[in-house]
Amino acid sequence: MATVVSEKETHEQETGAKTASVNIPQFLSEVRVEFQKITWPSKEQVSREFMSVLLLVVALTGIIFVIDRIFGTIANFFTGKLY
Repeated sequence: MATVVSEKETHEQETGAKTASVNIPQFLSEVRVEFQKITWPSKEQVSREFMSVLLLVVALTGIIFVIDRIFGTIANFFTGKLY
């Protein structure tokens, strides 16, 4: 006599893991607990780091712009399109 086994049971047998049932209220409760463990940065730290990132982006943009202009001028020189 053949035994009918569902895909879920086959997966459990292969992996050795059982599928956890979804419990939304418990999940949200655990999320709240984990959020309380987070050490949030101060407004001053966020502001200081934002300004550092902004300065870095502006500096790198300027450097890339200058390099692009230099290579563009060199390319135009070799193609005979100097202005």
